[in-house]
Amino acid sequence: MNELWSDVGEELRGADGAEWIVADVSLARALFTGVPTARLLARTRLASDEEDLSSAPLGNAPYSRWDALMKSLLGNRTVLFERVHQQIARQARAASDEGPLATARGTIALLAFASASSSDPDASLAEAFAKPEDIVLLDPQVVRAVAAFEPRLLSGSSDRRAVLFEACVRLASKAAAGPWSMDRIAVASAELRVSEARLALVDRSPEPLYPRDLDTEIPAGDRRMLRLERSGLDALVARDPRELAAIVVRTAHDGREDAHLDSLLADLARLLAHPGALLLAAPLLDPANDGESAGAENTDSFAGSTPPHPPPSWLPVHWSGDAGSALADALERGATTQPRVRAAVARGGDPALDAIGAEMLHVEAHPFASASFAEILARSGRARDILRLVTYFAVASNPAPAARALALCGAPGLAEMLTSWLEAMLPQDGGLAPVGVDPVTSSAARLRTCIASLAPYPQLYRVVRPLLSRVTEAPPPA
Repeated sequence: MNELWSDVGEELRGADGAEWIVADVSLARALFTGVPTARLLARTRLASDEEDLSSAPLGNAPYSRWDALMKSLLGNRTVLFERVHQQIARQARAASDEGPLATARGTIALLAFASASSSDPDASLAEAFAKPEDIVLLDPQVVRAVAAFEPRLLSGSSDRRAVLFEACVRLASKAAAGPWSMDRIAVASAELRVSEARLALVDRSPEPLYPRDLDTEIPAGDRRMLRLERSGLDALVARDPRELAAIVVRTAHDGREDAHLDSLLADLARLLAHPGALLLAAPLLDPANDGESAGAENTDSFAGSTPPHPPPSWLPVHWSGDAGSALADALERGATTQPRVRAAVARGGDPALDAIGAEMLHVEAHPFASASFAEILARSGRARDILRLVTYFAVASNPAPAARALALCGAPGLAEMLTSWLEAMLPQDGGLAPVGVDPVTSSAARLRTCIASLAPYPQLYRVVRPLLSRVTEAPPPA
């Protein structure tokens, strides 16, 4: 067995299994060095909330697996939990712009560990342990909770930069296959070597995986990933399926174990359909006793159970009074996420839509929340919401978010109402709209700005673009 794995080295020696990953290594390096850890966490929260929302029974409040995981790692209502939560809240708007980032629970645990270990709220994963004076000593219970996913954290001699960079690789992964047992991979590798293909299943690439400044510093024994050459495998799986099947059938078995080479190559073919670096990695652990199946009973402390808590303050019980304002405030400061707000409004029905529709027009007070409310209203299809969306487009100092919401609305009367409002900015006698005293703030300039914001959405832009013919050009600068 050791002879078969001579090209793997120390990275996976002793591992029970391995998974194949195709990842964007350049993106992984950028996430590692240039993005605050709290922003990555905020993006994983968005992805988790989206999944919870899609899987929750109709009419029920979705159970937040992300919150449950964070509480099981950091404790609930502890100083550490609140500090990390505040760091994530600061990054909520940027995370929303960059989009959700789906990943495994073990990767989220490593991000939480790095964020909790640094006193710098904007530190990237590369910076989390760079300055000893910025490192926060965590309770051993927190370290053990995270180490249940990644045991290397319990070793004082292990280079944590390897663990954290590998987390970025998983964030930048495009597809994965496995995990498969090491015995199966070893037998399949031996069979493929002696087959007509004469191909190495595991062929180490000379291209570095880890950033160059780390590649010379992190010992191989601290790593759990290696980069492979994929050109030979690409050529193999690109063959005619009948030819490939014939090669598999004629491949000799040594009788020890059936590696099921046919299904393994089928999995690799699906994986290699994605561009990127091919990697072999030891899979993250996923402890069974993680509190997820226990629900809310075991997520408020590290052990034992506590009474259930009332709903969060941002969640309206009755959609009257300042319910919309409270929801907007929570979203604006990052206390909740857009998927959770969508779920709350869906359960609230028409009263909830009316509340956020009225609050949406207070754009200057909460521009991020107003844009989020607009995207929810755009999918309602109610006539009153179409009017509110056009009004929001009219009053917003930056019409781009409102234009995006308008593009999401498929109501038949939208284009007509939008055109009518824009025409109201033109002279009623059919003449050209003058530039005005101030060419930047005139109605003509506003009309051009609004129409330009609709350019990315052809279905609306085609309707309103003819109005530009009635706008005079601004005079050349003096």
